This record gives sequence, C-alpha cells and structure tokens, in this order.
Amino acid sequence: AGLGGNTSGNSYQMQSFELYGSDEEFSDKEIQEFEKEYLGFYVTSHPLESIRDKLPFLTTHNISDLAELPNDSFVTVCGLLSSVRQIATKKDPTKFLKAGMIEDLTGEVAFVAFHKTLQNYNSLIEPEKKIIMSGKFQRREEGSAQIIVESIKPVENSNIVTISLNKDMKFETIIALKDLLANFKGDDPLVIKADNNGEQTKVLVSSNFWTNGSNELTQAIEKNFQDSVNIAISSLD
Repeated sequence: AGLGGNTSGNSYQMQSFELYGSDEEFSDKEIQEFEKEYLGFYVTSHPLESIRDKLPFLTTHNISDLAELPNDSFVTVCGLLSSVRQIATKKDPTKFLKAGMIEDLTGEVAFVAFHKTLQNYNSLIEPEKKIIMSGKFQRREEGSAQIIVESIKPVENSNIVTISLNKDMKFETIIALKDLLANFKGDDPLVIKADNNGEQTKVLVSSNFWTNGSNELTQAIEKNFQDSVNIAISSLD
C-alpha cells in the first residue's frame, strides 16, 4: 500500500500533510478542565491551589474540621462545587432547592440551598464554581452532615479587604470605623488585623459584615482615620 492514490507502474505519488494549531501552553485552568472532563479528577493541580495562601483568611474552618463542631454552628468555607443537582420541593413543585457537594483541599461536605436562598444566589451554585459559602452546619439522623446555605460569594473577580488597626486606637475610633464600614456593606470578605500581645492577629469577620472593596472605601478610611487605620485590598484569584 502506498501513501498516494496512483499505484500503476509501481510508482507512488507522495502526499504531504501540514499540521495546524498553536504552540502556546494551556493555562492551568484549561488543563484542570481537561483532566476533570476526561479523567473525572484533577492530576496536575487543584483549582484551589491558586488561592491556597488566602484560604485561612477567607474561612472560619477547613471542611475536615467540621465534624468536631456543635450542631447549628455558623461556618464559612471556601471550596469548589464538585456536584450540584436541582430538586423540586415537596410542598410546591414550582419551587426548587439545590443540593450537592463542596470540596476544599482537606475534604468535602454536602450542602443544601433552599428556594429563598436561590433567589439571591442561584447563578453561583453551579458545578465547578469556586465559591465562599456561609451557613449553618447540621448533622442528620443517619450520621451524615451538611451545610444549610445562607450566603455565597464567588471567588473569581472578588477582593479581600484587610483593615489593620493601630494598637493604641481609642474605643470611640473603633465605633466610628464600624459605622463607616456599615455604609460600604458588600460581598468582599473583610479581615481585621490587630496587635495581640506583640503579635499580629488576623480575624475573618462574619459574612454579615463583609464590605465593598472599592476606591471610595479606601479614600474614606484614609480621610477619616489617617494613621489609626490602614486598608489593603487584594484580588482573591
């Protein structure tokens, strides 16, 4: 058999081929998507690796720590939605809830988002999305556990706001700062950094007090508190 079409007279007509494509490397995200689609799991890296250093300041707990918590503890975890399914409610088939699994670098746990929660966060509860999830940790009778979702924040295109407090701040200044932050309520995680017996301590505040990491917030902090308070805004991803 030859590579060409004419074989008469034992002569062969050679045929050439040219490959098309790009020599650019695939991004980490693209490689992760290929691995998940064709293998069902990640090989080279996990989608949360890019924010590993920020995870302690975005969460109250790792998922592996939840089993030790009392029932109905309020928790904030950051992870990847590994599975999501939509279910019609029993009382009203026109209303839906979403349930599935969220995983971080330490483990996974089930979650449930009821219809009322979906009205605000439905578009964020999709497979393979990286999110910050807040809600109540509950144990079920059969021994399993789940998070009842109250709020969700996407990781992509989001900021983390860090407020550093001067150790000599007066109580009145702290109250004024609280009132100012209330005027900039938003979805960006807020971390308070303060002196604790000579060591800097970072605390993630409850998601109910998260803020909007904007230039306007930075300007308001610098104008009203000068050297008493410092603010830093950095991207999550």
